[in-house]
Amino acid sequence: MRSVAVLLSLLCLTTALVPPCSRPAVQPTRRAALAGVLGLAMPSMPALALVTGSKPPEGGFKAKKAKCKNIDACEAAGEKAADQKFGTEEVAFERTEGGDRFRDLTPGTGKKAAQGDAVEIRYRVMRLGTRARDGLSGEGQTIFSYGFGEDEDKEGDKMPVQLDGKNLVAGADAAIIGMQPGGRRRVLVRPERGWRLLTGACAEGEKTLDLTAAKRTSATDGGNLVFKADIGAAIDNVDACQNKASLPQPRTYGQRQRFARRFDESLMVEIDLVAFSTADTARKESGQYYDKCEQNPFADGCES
Repeated sequence: MRSVAVLLSLLCLTTALVPPCSRPAVQPTRRAALAGVLGLAMPSMPALALVTGSKPPEGGFKAKKAKCKNIDACEAAGEKAADQKFGTEEVAFERTEGGDRFRDLTPGTGKKAAQGDAVEIRYRVMRLGTRARDGLSGEGQTIFSYGFGEDEDKEGDKMPVQLDGKNLVAGADAAIIGMQPGGRRRVLVRPERGWRLLTGACAEGEKTLDLTAAKRTSATDGGNLVFKADIGAAIDNVDACQNKASLPQPRTYGQRQRFARRFDESLMVEIDLVAFSTADTARKESGQYYDKCEQNPFADGCES
């Protein structure tokens, strides 16, 4: 209590709130006296932020200086930056016999592939990149691939196929002709040279339906037509005109879903010619291979 009395005496002499040398009517407790002294001696402090991230930066917020004055200037700056990154010159390309644009990314060596050969390939099927002015340059977005370990396949996998004009889509088949083992070629595959069917109703394009059932235009060839009614409602069968037989084809559910929305576009296809193969190996891959003795070693004429 003696220390409390000393504190009160000092408080009495240094403040004008209590008359000098006056004594309180009631002797205060130690806790009350300390609370009063601390309350007068310590200035009020601002509340501290409870969340570290909400603390404002030192010096306050400062507006960033604009790098361009208007939309046109900003677009021009963006084009300039893109040109510096990707280049402005279009890459020289060649054409296949079917008119498909292609260019070699990596040259190969050895024998050139010809029609009728069986080969082993890896591939990527990609959407055109934002800078693909010629359909071959820029960065593409992969829809599906095989042999690069980008999905459920393994890096180094290869697909045997025979170049007979039927196993592969036309654009890919023509692009492999003339390639050498170890080479990589990028080809622009247009829908009509790729995965769009050009038979029956798919070749006719869209038709219009009359609201009267008797006057409706019917689709032939299995009903593969995508109709549009006069009232604007669409009866869509998105992948009805998609070629699902010719290689390359997506192998997983996710790949098929992505490709169903893109098969009717011009696409970039990168092909690696790994090596030459045999016709029997290629037929096994396509499901067209049958060997009696391999299926039944005990069949007539198969005993060694």
